Amino acid sequence: MKSLLTLSLSMLLLGGCATQPDPAERPYSDAEIKQFSLELLSRSGLPYEDYERIRRALTAPSHRMSNAIKDSQPDSAKRG
Repeated sequence: MKSLLTLSLSMLLLGGCATQPDPAERPYSDAEIKQFSLELLSRSGLPYEDYERIRRALTAPSHRMSNAIKDSQPDSAKRG
């Protein structure tokens, strides 16, 4: 009886190791990130002036998100 229980527990543990991992999630698009940011902002409870300032910054067409590390470095570091 004890060996049957040990065998069944080991089968459960090994069975969990044999399952395939979830496929890698795709990266979020800029539109999805913007929408999520606006939803969080709407629930933030900020004063109206602060809310409007941040909302304008998020919805401005010139707003650009960078994925490049070089964009965050100062100009002197880029040259040398």
